[in-house]
Amino acid sequence: MNILLLGASGFIGRQLAAQLVQHGHVVQAVGRSDPVLTGVRWVAADLAHMTQMKDWLPLLNGVDAVINCVGILLEPHAGAYATLHADMPCSLFAASEARQVRRVIQLSAWGSDVDAETAYWRSKGKADADLLGRDLDGVVLRPSLVYGEEGDSSRGMRTLATLPVLVLPMARRARVQPIHVDDLVALMLALLAAAPAQRGIVDAVGPHSCSFADYLSTLRQGMRAGASWVLPLPDGLAYTVARLAAHIPGSLLTPDTLRMLAASAGTGPLADPLPCQQLLGRPLRHPTNFAPPELRATAVMGWAEPILRVMMALLWLWSALTGWWWPREQSLGWLHACGIPAAWAPAALNGACLLDISLAVLLVLRPRRWLWGAQALLVAFYSVSLSVGMPEPEWWLHPFGALSKNLPIVLLLIMMWRMSEDKP
Repeated sequence: MNILLLGASGFIGRQLAAQLVQHGHVVQAVGRSDPVLTGVRWVAADLAHMTQMKDWLPLLNGVDAVINCVGILLEPHAGAYATLHADMPCSLFAASEARQVRRVIQLSAWGSDVDAETAYWRSKGKADADLLGRDLDGVVLRPSLVYGEEGDSSRGMRTLATLPVLVLPMARRARVQPIHVDDLVALMLALLAAAPAQRGIVDAVGPHSCSFADYLSTLRQGMRAGASWVLPLPDGLAYTVARLAAHIPGSLLTPDTLRMLAASAGTGPLADPLPCQQLLGRPLRHPTNFAPPELRATAVMGWAEPILRVMMALLWLWSALTGWWWPREQSLGWLHACGIPAAWAPAALNGACLLDISLAVLLVLRPRRWLWGAQALLVAFYSVSLSVGMPEPEWWLHPFGALSKNLPIVLLLIMMWRMSEDKP
């Protein structure tokens, strides 16, 4: 088949495009950023401006099926949901009907409805209703939660799962029925190949329904990450925190996401997984097989690295401030003992304090991998200089560990230098 694919640069779209090519389909992907996928023909277009039927007609020539995987969980600006989730796909569906491209798959979301509580669900629901109301073989896929090793939300879930203590809103009430991305992609391939073509809504859910807290526990057990304490966050406090967190760019905690969690509260499954299993002709992947142990280190780094970065920044800041507050003559005496001439000692002291402050600022504002190595070298330099210049054993034997504590700190910094990655 010749497939027109929207959302190929996203997590699910990338997986789907690769599988479509592998199964011999011709894929024409439309979007603003090229996902650089082998065997995929890319058409550069700003989907936010593709809201008229005439925008899509030229792209549908020779097309056998359309798949829309476009979706944004967080609205970057007012009206983005309506444009990308409703106006754009509705114009695409109208063009598909005009060109008689009958097979259309719309990747929606569980809970989507024109009268739903949140703008995200309402915008998705509007496109769903438009597709199902047309003379097309349209299928709406509504997944609850999609897991995949490369998915940003899945990385976040694994990070949460490895925290030793976790405070969650609606931890035991909100329910999820996660489906693995491989199964979701296989469902779309099966729908493309179905004869006769299917129509209607398919709840793309996994085989196991559980609370949000139990899902995190399942991921944690799969990674063998050890025990964790999950504490409930009272609803009133949760909504207050969500309103504040909504102002943080990229925050997944917003009043709307809390409302979506609340809508899933209950004791039974969100949907019956049997139709999905029948489409695939095999069992769906269980969440116990989602996260293997080799993902544990990366998951722990997801929360440990930013916390350690802030703590090291505070340590360097405190080191700089105490360098200025500490009795100056004693500090200058230490520098002189380390071989720094008396005339240079004041400048060396001020320079060391400024260097410490610079490290603190860079760790918070411009974190880079090389900073971990630089810190290890600086701590080692300070330790060796004091050990050689002031060989009194009290520096190493003091119960507060004036220098001995630097040994594990240097090792920790080297470990972070080797394990951390620069984020784009």
